[in-house]
Amino acid sequence: MTQTLEQILNVEAAAGPFGSGDQVLEQTLRDFIQLQSNTIAVGTQVVGVRSVPWMDFKWYTGAGGTFSYPLDDNAIVDPTKVGTENYSVQLQKGQGRCTFLDSVRLRGETFENIDRQQLGIIQARADTIDNHILSALHAGAGQTQAATATFGAAAADEEADILAAMDKIFANAKVSGDEPLALILPADKRSAMLNTQLFGNVVESLSDHLGRIARLRVYYSRDYGSSSALGNDALLLIPGAQTAEFFTYNGPGFQETELTRLPGVGFDWLLTGFMGSVIHEHQDGASSGTSNRICKITGVRA
Repeated sequence: MTQTLEQILNVEAAAGPFGSGDQVLEQTLRDFIQLQSNTIAVGTQVVGVRSVPWMDFKWYTGAGGTFSYPLDDNAIVDPTKVGTENYSVQLQKGQGRCTFLDSVRLRGETFENIDRQQLGIIQARADTIDNHILSALHAGAGQTQAATATFGAAAADEEADILAAMDKIFANAKVSGDEPLALILPADKRSAMLNTQLFGNVVESLSDHLGRIARLRVYYSRDYGSSSALGNDALLLIPGAQTAEFFTYNGPGFQETELTRLPGVGFDWLLTGFMGSVIHEHQDGASSGTSNRICKITGVRA
């Protein structure tokens, strides 16, 4: 595929739904929806992402594993008991839909109108995925570190706050101590991480400094404030599938996109998805549904 999405849309816009370009468009959209929604979302960059053939899944935590050493040559240990404690995920349904009316088309609009509506739904899906994942990470934080002051304020000590949160993760989570880290910060605090200052004999931003000494990567989200995923907090975590996962259903009998003709009305496009997230439990002392691999830095903004 050498054509851009813009070129494909233009071909389809000229021919209209069910035309020569539409089969190409629909197949491209199926692939593009998954890729683009995940690419433009922040959450999918810090958790594991999987397409799965199931709607519900359960993990049994059992007892903490043990390894006995040293043992007599002829000794054998008792097996680790598998308990009934568990946690699970249930994928839930989401939809987006748009209709291109015949009356609109007859008054001069082109089929590009519905194509742009489709792209708008894809963006909305990405925003929904982001909110879903970030909300799960926020609720699943097993540890909390209060910010000295709001980031960017005169009394703030952003480096100390972030390092203190790092210490909590490496002290309490079941990790090796050398994992890379991800910081998800409200986007209006970006300047606090990008202002340059002197660290030792190196002038660099706090983001670059922590990236160099602590393998920290910073992500910025617009999903902050009241009734949002982050609220007024930041999230520090060890990224990856061992910390949390996001799932989308892609099993048999599932049709993600549907383009239909509404007699006497116009053309209808429907996008359906089933998705869900899980915070993996590691028996690290964190409460049920949380992980010590995630630390919430509270009060980074007022």
